[in-house]
Amino acid sequence: MLFKRDESFRFMFESPVEATFKIIRSNQLNAPLKEGSALIIDLSPNGLRLSSPLDLAINEKNNVLMISFVLNTQPLTIMAEPIWKKRTSATSFSYGLVGVNDEETKDMIITELKEFTKKNSTHHI
Repeated sequence: MLFKRDESFRFMFESPVEATFKIIRSNQLNAPLKEGSALIIDLSPNGLRLSSPLDLAINEKNNVLMISFVLNTQPLTIMAEPIWKKRTSATSFSYGLVGVNDEETKDMIITELKEFTKKNSTHHI
């Protein structure tokens, strides 16, 4: 499994964020494009980890997922390529995805994560 440990930050959610996704590009010519629901476990400007009951073929080159979710009040849509998959239970898989987003989308993710952190932080002394 590949992990990107040199990122500026990766935000892990206490409660996973609900999301939907569609495979918008696949190498399999006649394969039906899957869509489904997922939970975002963590998020950074460069990628995310999500959990889903769907068993996606991630070894295919050029798979791109369009992932939609709401972090605060603003709907977000990001594009990402799966780079690893791990079975987490009999009915669930965890996926690591690297973003294929432009700088504007990365900046929006940072802004939304900062706002989310402010809204959901609890101060301990």
